[in-house]
Amino acid sequence: MRRLSLTLSVLGLLCLLAAAVAAAERGRLVGGSSYALPGWFKQSFLELADDASEAAEADKHVLLFMHLDGCPYCDAVLRESLVGADYSAWLRQRFDVIAINVRGSREVAFDATTRVSEKQLAELLKVRQTPALIFLDGANRQVLRLDGYRTPRDLKYALDYVDSKSYLKGSLPDFIARTAAGPHYTPRSHPAIRELTDLTRTDKPLLVLFEDAFCSACDLLHDTLFTDAEVNDLLEQLTVVRLDAESEAPLVDPAGRRTTAKAWSRELELLARPSLLLFAGGEERVRIAGVLRHFHFVTALRYVTNREYTRYPSLRDYSAAYTQQLFDAGIDIDVGR
Repeated sequence: MRRLSLTLSVLGLLCLLAAAVAAAERGRLVGGSSYALPGWFKQSFLELADDASEAAEADKHVLLFMHLDGCPYCDAVLRESLVGADYSAWLRQRFDVIAINVRGSREVAFDATTRVSEKQLAELLKVRQTPALIFLDGANRQVLRLDGYRTPRDLKYALDYVDSKSYLKGSLPDFIARTAAGPHYTPRSHPAIRELTDLTRTDKPLLVLFEDAFCSACDLLHDTLFTDAEVNDLLEQLTVVRLDAESEAPLVDPAGRRTTAKAWSRELELLARPSLLLFAGGEERVRIAGVLRHFHFVTALRYVTNREYTRYPSLRDYSAAYTQQLFDAGIDIDVGR
């Protein structure tokens, strides 16, 4: 009996050690970016109507920089565009930039009837990609919103569009097509891309890639994500169609309507180039503005190719569950790759 007791004690100790090892080997998030907000950002009381009015009196606009601690996209936009671009000094003169932490607890008076925490404001505005850049006019109205990473050139187009109040005349894509110095991008080939003008004629989930000649991030997409083996394995499970967002050639959209890529992109209010839309089961499941990092892009593709939308109502829900699965399996997630 004593030997059995000792054996059971040893087994119990081994189980505890195994549990400790398993806990120690739990996956973690790596690759995040630590950044500091510039000192020249406006120190606001977060009464945004007052901020918007004050900016207008100085012939400026408010720019809300909605960010997330550790976000590599936020860090890149800060370094490359808000601080490091050759137009940074001009930006400081023409915009009052106010930081909003999408997980923050400070109270924000967004308008006369909406007083919420920073986190609640992000949920109210359905912020799904950070940074979200929201431009306000003197009446505290949103005149432009950009979600996710933008190259310095793309962001300058947006800044010029708002600063010149061209939002009173037309869309950002129309402004870029009218004012850009010239084309920056020539469409790149890829084995997964098909020539298809009737987007109902597919027996696979559909990925629609919108590009145009003024896209300064499209080369980045093709040089990074579209060269990755895991991404390409997933693209093979999709019907991939590239559309020129400025094209007026006839097109049948996934709902069976006759349109053009230009008209459809304007209807969808696609402001980013590239923009990627994923359809399955007759519905749009995912919309991606700009270029994501590897993990986020692969997660979006898996959400559709694995039919995870039948189990999770949104990509956000699936991403949280998938992240947890990887952590439990002891796998690190590199969000900076």
